[in-house]
Amino acid sequence: MMIVLHVLCLLPLLTGCGNSRTVYVSVPVAPLPASLTSDTPVPFIPNPLTYGASLELNVSLLSALGQCNIDKAGIRSIEMRRNALLAAGK
Repeated sequence: MMIVLHVLCLLPLLTGCGNSRTVYVSVPVAPLPASLTSDTPVPFIPNPLTYGASLELNVSLLSALGQCNIDKAGIRSIEMRRNALLAAGK
């Protein structure tokens, strides 16, 4: 008899949760700047490749690699700011 009373008292609590509704809100994603997503220029490879020209090619390749790393650092900072905003919004 006591079990029935407990069940009858708890039953309205269980049915009250059935009326909740989940609404998903889309978050606009800011596009990345074109300067970060543009192609890195490929250095010209001279023909014939002499020792002096190979040194200049190495310098231009390292410069292109440095620019890629700067672009990736920019993308990482944008993603970190975006994740911080999402975490603050929760």
